[in-house]
Amino acid sequence: MKKCICFAILTASMCIVPVRTFAWSGAGHMVIAAEAYHELPERTRSKVDEILKAHPDYAKWVATHSKEKFADLSLSEYVFLRASKWPDEIRRAKGQGSRSYDHPHWHYVDYPLKPTKFPLEPGPSPKDDLLYGIAQCEKNLCDSKASPEEKAVYLSYLIHLVGDVHQPLHCCSLVNETYPNGDKGGNDFYVKPGNKGIKLHSFWDGLLGTSSKPQTQIYYAIELLHDHPRKSLPELAKATTPKDWSLEGRQIAIDKAYLRADINGGCGTSEQNACELPSNYTKEAKAVAENRAALAGYRLADEIQMLIK
Repeated sequence: MKKCICFAILTASMCIVPVRTFAWSGAGHMVIAAEAYHELPERTRSKVDEILKAHPDYAKWVATHSKEKFADLSLSEYVFLRASKWPDEIRRAKGQGSRSYDHPHWHYVDYPLKPTKFPLEPGPSPKDDLLYGIAQCEKNLCDSKASPEEKAVYLSYLIHLVGDVHQPLHCCSLVNETYPNGDKGGNDFYVKPGNKGIKLHSFWDGLLGTSSKPQTQIYYAIELLHDHPRKSLPELAKATTPKDWSLEGRQIAIDKAYLRADINGGCGTSEQNACELPSNYTKEAKAVAENRAALAGYRLADEIQMLIK
């Protein structure tokens, strides 16, 4: 049997989600949103805050903020963080009005990864994928004829999708003998962190944490900005478009998530035969995730400043 990649324990709280799981945990999206919000100049923050007041869930977020009485967390920042999770929330909210805004295929771009040479091939759905979704956000936020609610919805999507494109497993689908139709960004490839197999995708989703407390994620965001200042990230100058960011993610998926390995060894197709891994995988993956989160925060802040003037 050929050697399979394997994965160490990340957290017992990770769960298995059917079909496509959601990029980063909600906590991860809040971390990236908090980074971006702290990077925005006050003038831009005020405009963003005003736009989000027209969001279909704004009243609910205001009520939650009032009820929870978050210490040292302004309503405006809380709303921005909640907006980062909303596109995933409406994927679960069957039958609710906001469901009409759901775009389930906008959360990923399935560049096929074909070992061992990994030739660069386009994603299969250029008019309904992650890059298309970001382009629609940019278009609508610049459209003077868009309604206030539409602008708020597309701003929420932009906050979310810039996070998504920095999750490496949202930029790929492994294609080989075991997965001739692709592994759906690691959703069909199982790894074993302990006694139970989980999806590779779920492993990466949880690398930025799982706490639902926004203040925890704000502290984490501040730490990431301190540890990853702009001057330490040459990628910011090298990759300047959403497509560039997605290709970064594709390469990281090859090198760091799949370890450039030939994994046709028969493992990974179910919880029962989930693969095992090198002992340093979790530590290195965590470092990669934090680097991606820092990049996402800076890039999101730059995108918002470019689009909202």
